[in-house]
Amino acid sequence: MNEFGSLTPDELHFLRVFIYCEGRIRDMEAALGVSYPTVKGHLATIKQKLNLGGPPAGRPAATAAPDATLGQGSGEEMTDEQVLEGLESGKVSYKDAISLLRSRKKGDKADEQQGS
Repeated sequence: MNEFGSLTPDELHFLRVFIYCEGRIRDMEAALGVSYPTVKGHLATIKQKLNLGGPPAGRPAATAAPDATLGQGSGEEMTDEQVLEGLESGKVSYKDAISLLRSRKKGDKADEQQGS
């Protein structure tokens, strides 16, 4: 079994679309009917599953500027915009972004109910 054997049928379909679109994310958005951050999130998930965390062979790793970090504390302190930016840049996984946004939405509803 190779590394692609661990991918789900949906992830394999996503890779087929990626290849068909020659990696153009805007074309993938139209082909899959999803947003740019969703495409980036799926790419990050597949990249993680294939253990492709480092730079491609022969390329030096890019270094991030110290101020490029998304939050000074835990992920819970990130704003919705920061969560989406992290998702787009690959610093936040798709699953983590969904979890953070859903937990914040639940918290907002609880705050509204207490205020009534």
